[in-house]
Amino acid sequence: MPASCDFTLRPLWAPTPPSVHADSAAHRQRWQRRTWQLHQSVLWSHLYAFLLLVGYSWAGYAPGVAVACYGAWIAAGMGFVTWAYASGWCHTQRDPGLFVVHQVVSILGVLGLLVAAPQVAFQALVMLIAFSADGFLARSRTSFAVTWVLTLAAAGSAIVWMGPQMRMPTATLAGQLLTVGVLLGAVARCIALVTFFRGMQYRLGKALAQIENLVRCDDLTGIANRRGVMEALQRHQAQARHSGQPLCVALLDVDYFKRINDLHGHDSGDRVLRTLGALLAAHTRVGDSVGRYGGEEFLLVLPGTTAAQAQGVLEQLRQRVESTDWAGIFPGATGVTITLGAAACHPDEPVESAIRRADVALYEGKAAGRNRVVMAPPRRPQAAQEKR
Repeated sequence: MPASCDFTLRPLWAPTPPSVHADSAAHRQRWQRRTWQLHQSVLWSHLYAFLLLVGYSWAGYAPGVAVACYGAWIAAGMGFVTWAYASGWCHTQRDPGLFVVHQVVSILGVLGLLVAAPQVAFQALVMLIAFSADGFLARSRTSFAVTWVLTLAAAGSAIVWMGPQMRMPTATLAGQLLTVGVLLGAVARCIALVTFFRGMQYRLGKALAQIENLVRCDDLTGIANRRGVMEALQRHQAQARHSGQPLCVALLDVDYFKRINDLHGHDSGDRVLRTLGALLAAHTRVGDSVGRYGGEEFLLVLPGTTAAQAQGVLEQLRQRVESTDWAGIFPGATGVTITLGAAACHPDEPVESAIRRADVALYEGKAAGRNRVVMAPPRRPQAAQEKR
């Protein structure tokens, strides 16, 4: 169901603070698993890039010393990050995901390679863009902007400084294959990030759907709560107004519910409500809506149903509740009955007015002896009321 909710977006590299009802240990484990997945993807990207550089060095395009220094720098930086994750030291920092460290190690390493080995400038620039794409995981918009501004400024400065010496090594078959490998690596890195974001989007969608369900679901009975069934009523009324189809509402109340609580305990009362919720969910018609309206009262919405048809539908429901084996549901039960008051909604009538008329009919049924269905008289047209 649609709803207007404000969900604060939080950085992916930092753990979201658990709610007061959340299991903090389980939350920490989920965050650590997600962070390790990201870190492993970064490690594989660095390893792939280093192997390509080794290939360039073997083919004579890059100095072996520059490649070795790049490998040592990346190994030291990623080794530190791995240690920080494994030891838990990262949780003592303001940036527990160590996003800034990842970016500094990656970007400085690539810029150093660009200066030390301009012969493989194409490889270095593609690596720079691929690793800078992790900026989308920044803790804030400021971090994201700073990452890209500094990266582009540094890359631009290196291009201006080293421009005449920069090359795209494609003179030989080895260089051509390695260059294709560079492009494939960049594409793979982008695919990995997109896959990660899609997974996050899917999980977020499921979580929001669960929240939407919890907001509109009654915990005790498992059917809609007051908010959920009222939204359904408003939706059905709008459809009835558009199509001209009839619409009825009914209020259901458990007879002598207070006596059940007093004699058998509130646990027995809860069992009655749960059983009644299950009966309503199982035996209302397709298209009907039902929800707990409050206490021991339930609201039923019957679209496409005239007053005469509603009388029959509700009477069948009353009989089904009365014939239920309540003794098997809570000890000492001698039977549970319900009283229902129903009203046919006028197309221009506010839903609250229709519910009030159903409520009046319900209390007429209570006064007449309970365990019955009472239909409210048709609503008089507004013009007739004004003449009076």
